[in-house]
Amino acid sequence: MSVLDQIRRLNEKAIVFVIDRKVQQKLALWLQLRYKMPVSIVNGETSAVSKGGSATRRSIIKDFECRDGFNVIIMSPLAVGTGLTVIGANHAIHLERHWNPAKEAQATDRIYRIGQTRDVHVYLPLAVHPDRESFDVNLDRLLQQKTDLKDVVVVPEPVTESEMATAMGIVDEDRPGATTP
Repeated sequence: MSVLDQIRRLNEKAIVFVIDRKVQQKLALWLQLRYKMPVSIVNGETSAVSKGGSATRRSIIKDFECRDGFNVIIMSPLAVGTGLTVIGANHAIHLERHWNPAKEAQATDRIYRIGQTRDVHVYLPLAVHPDRESFDVNLDRLLQQKTDLKDVVVVPEPVTESEMATAMGIVDEDRPGATTP
């Protein structure tokens, strides 16, 4: 709550990412009571296209962005993975972590878009036990290890042409022992 209170003092907007729909509903109600404003939810139940006048993901986000000053919207990181831009917000709070760090990154990327003019802040609240490694701390460590592994495998260090030729077994016939560039 202290993070949201600070965002309110800055008169900025935040997305709170939550996976569980019951938690989304309870959090929306609690935030509405605390901040005396409507708090929308975008999740798998929210239509991507209009069906008989019902609100769509884009219309809910547009309403969120158009409201002046402080605002909060709750989103499922699973439902907003691709195709949505929410540059009206510049704070992403991952209240409920997803086991796949790519899903978290994809959700955060909703506010890292062309047109974003403000610094973007990402928060990963953790429950910390004074004597033991809490579930949140353990999960955060595991997610970081998965991200580090992905970065090593998917984004290797640059490879020179010579190293590539050697790895492929291509030899320069004009120079014994040399590889073809």
